[in-house]
Amino acid sequence: MKRALTVALLVVVAIPLLYAVAQLPQHGSPMTPPYTHISPRYLEKGPEEAGAENIVTDVILNYRGFDTNGEVTVIFTSLAAVCAVLLGSRKGDERPAGEPSSSAVPVSDVVSFVVRLLSPLIAIFAVYVMLFGHISPGGGFQSGAILAALVIVTTVIVGRKQAEALVPVRIRRLLQVAAPLTFFVVGVSGLFLFGDYLAYPKTEGQMWLATAWLIVIGIGIGVGGAAVLASIFWTMGDDS
Repeated sequence: MKRALTVALLVVVAIPLLYAVAQLPQHGSPMTPPYTHISPRYLEKGPEEAGAENIVTDVILNYRGFDTNGEVTVIFTSLAAVCAVLLGSRKGDERPAGEPSSSAVPVSDVVSFVVRLLSPLIAIFAVYVMLFGHISPGGGFQSGAILAALVIVTTVIVGRKQAEALVPVRIRRLLQVAAPLTFFVVGVSGLFLFGDYLAYPKTEGQMWLATAWLIVIGIGIGVGGAAVLASIFWTMGDDS
């Protein structure tokens, strides 16, 4: 009986969904909204309405800023969930203090030299991608991934304890919430200045403020994303 009811419920739900899918325009059709008026509007009005020459930045941080606000909150929430699961599973399974990991593998001298040589250049590139994402390819998410990759490869070379010592725990906790916190500050600023949460200035004389907000959000996403990914990596690792 339960199986029959389950199947019937699935059929009832599936029929309107399948009907809706059948009514969608053909994939790639030039008559779909993105091709008829949405994309042309973004390309023509994006820089003057959203504050950035990079249309992708305009869309992600302005036109669909509410979605991105939710995404960075989900990223931080995933950190909390991963840390809770991993730290909870380690209770009762801790090695004696000072006992090295059985899976530790010596790092090649060549790899160590290359990483130490390129690390400053990678950091500079990440900062550039973060600060100039509004006028060139890049942005907060991309710079965060680059910084996190740098932290991870540095950890592999110098060890977790030494890598973690570069960013004290108190500072790391603040950095982990940088993305949602930055969005919140910019959103509330828009609420007080322009009447809506995450509202951007529209007049020509105030577009510098919109650009500044995009840069600030990009920095928050980059720093926060890197801190989240690095913290997840460190939490998943051992104490070696």
